[in-house]
Amino acid sequence: MRLTELISRDFFNQILDQLKGSLRLLMIPYLIVVVALFSVWIISRQYSILIDNFFREPAAILKFNPFLGVMSNVGVLLWTFSAAICLFVAVLLIKNGSKKIGLYLLYSAALTFVLLVDDFCLLHEHIFPQYLNVPEKVFYLAYILAMLFFFIIFARIILRTDYIILLIACAFLALSIVSDLVLRQTGIAVLVEDGFKLFGIVTWLIYFSRTCYQQTVILLQPGVGTESD
Repeated sequence: MRLTELISRDFFNQILDQLKGSLRLLMIPYLIVVVALFSVWIISRQYSILIDNFFREPAAILKFNPFLGVMSNVGVLLWTFSAAICLFVAVLLIKNGSKKIGLYLLYSAALTFVLLVDDFCLLHEHIFPQYLNVPEKVFYLAYILAMLFFFIIFARIILRTDYIILLIACAFLALSIVSDLVLRQTGIAVLVEDGFKLFGIVTWLIYFSRTCYQQTVILLQPGVGTESD
């Protein structure tokens, strides 16, 4: 009987300890979700948008073909893969002492996340120009400055990676921006612009996947775990 009580007590204490640890871990993500939900409510009231429209699939709301916009969704998924991989490996490297390459991947994750949100929410195409009166060209200028900062600050690290793949990715994305500014966005021009963009996103994912894999392999080697950047 005492053994059973002891086991029950230990099990109960284990549950409590794990619950406390879990709550600490979940607090910030849950806070972000609360802020997001509150923002939806504010935007809904401010612009008279049904709350349903924020959560239901566009195809279900507008009753259109679910294949519409599928390539855009593929691009968003690829951005997501890149951001997640960079963030995970960045945290891993920083915790194990490789701060320089870790910060490089952390900045890459943040930059990729901004591109992801912009692409997914149509920030530079619709939200900022229509609702906040911020011209689309301001976004392009901001991206150019962010990339210049990226290459200048992390030049030494980039040169030790397969940087040609990164340059190819940037070239495709730049061609997409030029196509958007120069071509009329109808018919074949859309295929050209979004084709360049998709090539750029895929190449971006390949570069950072390869870089993160190489850095993880180095980290797992015996005796490696301190700053070697």
